[in-house]
Amino acid sequence: MNFLRQKLVLTWTLFFLYTFYALAQDSTLQEQQKADSLQFYIQNAQYQQAIEYIDRSEPTKDLLYQKALCLRYLNDYSNAIEVLDTLSEKYPDDIPIKLQLAICYEAVAQFPKSIDCYNQVLQIDSTNTYFEVRIADLLFRSEKYALALDTYSRVDSTYNPNYIAKSMAMCYEKLNQLDSAKNYYSKAWELDARDVYSANSLVKIYMKKEDYVSAYQYSEQFIEKDSTNVTMNAMNAYSYYNLKYYDIAIKRFEKCLQQGDSSLIVNRSLGFSYFLLGKDSIARPFLQQAFLQDTTNNNVLFTLGKVNYELGYYPEAVECFSKMVEKMVPSDILVYTIYKELAMALEKNQNFPDAINSYETALNYTSDNADKMDVYYSIATIMEKKLKNYGMAALYYSQYRTTLLNYQNSLKDDEQDKINEIETKLTALDKYIESLREEAKKQE
Repeated sequence: MNFLRQKLVLTWTLFFLYTFYALAQDSTLQEQQKADSLQFYIQNAQYQQAIEYIDRSEPTKDLLYQKALCLRYLNDYSNAIEVLDTLSEKYPDDIPIKLQLAICYEAVAQFPKSIDCYNQVLQIDSTNTYFEVRIADLLFRSEKYALALDTYSRVDSTYNPNYIAKSMAMCYEKLNQLDSAKNYYSKAWELDARDVYSANSLVKIYMKKEDYVSAYQYSEQFIEKDSTNVTMNAMNAYSYYNLKYYDIAIKRFEKCLQQGDSSLIVNRSLGFSYFLLGKDSIARPFLQQAFLQDTTNNNVLFTLGKVNYELGYYPEAVECFSKMVEKMVPSDILVYTIYKELAMALEKNQNFPDAINSYETALNYTSDNADKMDVYYSIATIMEKKLKNYGMAALYYSQYRTTLLNYQNSLKDDEQDKINEIETKLTALDKYIESLREEAKKQE
């Protein structure tokens, strides 16, 4: 009997242990299946499904981090930032969380916040040079070039020296310190002969400084190793053009055309080069194309007109030169200024009638009340003081009075002091005009 009882107890014990083990195994299997499902969604870029799956699960640090990554991959940076910001507060020493937060802030152009994240990461891991470089990059993108330059200069010299030299050169260029920029682009190019950006930038600076000999030398050095770069080939040809080696420039620019570069600089320079070598018929199509690409360039238009004339295309020549005349008509502001300056010079030269004519011509080119006020007063003064023509002086002082009144009416209520001052001037001016009229009657 005792044996049966012991056997029964043992049987039930084994049954419960097996049941517990089976449930535990089942639970582990379900968790593994959940993890596998989530990884399946993420690996297949089904990020929205992954987010929905996470939202149905118990929120854990890892799941929320995965959710933030999915939101980031969906370009939903604002919600990704919200999740990561919460995690960052809860786990302040977690570097991956802060790095993702920095990336998201950068994506929405909140560079100061991104920089702050990298600074926090540096406090945790001060030996990681990459974070310093990212801060410098973000300062550059924030247009804080001096700060970016200072940060780049403090980066460990063993960290990608070509990238650091090139970045410092870019900072110097933005700060318009071209000599320093030139030196660092040269250094970056020396560190990496395949650095096309630095090589092109270096030659561009020499071109900007009109040092065409150096531009030619460095562009030749580059082309010896890589003759396929379109930008460098164009700058090389342009260097020859500016050095007045037009026959060589033509060959180089023709090579640019063969490589598919039909840019304005290529067509314009070919047109000018052929024209300067007296080959008008070859120059003409290039100049025509250059004008279509830039209708504002008077040099192209003039040269095209000359070529048309020499080749007997007289209607086309007339059209070119007519367009130039239209383009060269000065603005009303410029004409007003010129005539006013002329009038002032004539007045100083005691040529008062011509000075008045110039002042009156200037009036035709301005509608500005202040301009008119100035001119009317000048004419009135000449009429009164120099020509003793009191009647005309009174007339111009009256016109001056009208512009002064217009100025008073344009003032705002909070400018009461000016309003009162002009009111006093107007009252005095009325009396003065009346006295001039009285003098004019005596002259009759």
